[in-house]
Amino acid sequence: MGLPARRADGPVLHAHHIRRMEQVLDFVDLNLAGDLSLDCLAGRAAISPFHFHRLFHAWTGETVKEFVRRRRLETAAGRLRHCRDERVTDVSLGCGFASSEAFARAFREHFGMTPTQWRHGGWVNWRVPANDAWAGAPFRIDVKRHEAIEVLYLRERGDYALSAKPLWTRFLAWTEALDVTDQPLLSMGVDDPAITAPDRCRLDACVQVPPGWVDPGLRPLRRTVPGGLYASLHYTGPARHIGHGWDALLNGWLPQSPYALGDGQFFERYDRQVSIPADDWVDCALRMPVRVRVS
Repeated sequence: MGLPARRADGPVLHAHHIRRMEQVLDFVDLNLAGDLSLDCLAGRAAISPFHFHRLFHAWTGETVKEFVRRRRLETAAGRLRHCRDERVTDVSLGCGFASSEAFARAFREHFGMTPTQWRHGGWVNWRVPANDAWAGAPFRIDVKRHEAIEVLYLRERGDYALSAKPLWTRFLAWTEALDVTDQPLLSMGVDDPAITAPDRCRLDACVQVPPGWVDPGLRPLRRTVPGGLYASLHYTGPARHIGHGWDALLNGWLPQSPYALGDGQFFERYDRQVSIPADDWVDCALRMPVRVRVS
């Protein structure tokens, strides 16, 4: 995070710019129903709107308006698919659209179908069909409440299959400099690759912050993974097949359970003494936020 970066022919972004951009992206995902105007986001980054807009576009390849609109639509698409007890109107309002009409129009422009068509099966051929053949695999799944976790993290963009190995190679070396090599690791796919284009997917490599930890001066990105109710699946097997575990959890277990998808992000938790995300064979817990389904 200490080297300047440049996207295309845009302005140079230094470490403090990148840190602020990523924090703004996280803020957007957590506040989709709120004020996400250019002025609001520039204010959170403590950068003038004009300069912020140039930096944001240079870093993400999208304007602020384009990014906010895409994340609202992609989040809504995920909720329509996995939260069958939520009305389309409630999904649209919860994702920041002023009316059902505006939502339906934007959804059709982005996905090529209505929200109702998507919910009733249109999602299957949108980007990556779900691997439902693995949905009934005999994985152990538990549901319990977990406390919030504070983490340090690095982020990479691109196809998860290509970005994971180099990201974790960099990150594990970084954890040594931060003196947190004995702490649990979290691998967090911020975006759903079945909805988001591969080059837009964000992957976070995280390490839990131990009590009393003091930053040695590297100023890493830092945030809190919210506590709450999580469904957890224990996966042991080839890293390249870990998607089968997620399919079993999301497409096999969830629709038949008394739970619906909750707010928050999915992540894999690793005990570093057992395995790490960069291994070819992994042993980890896949955690998905859930809530009790409204009958």
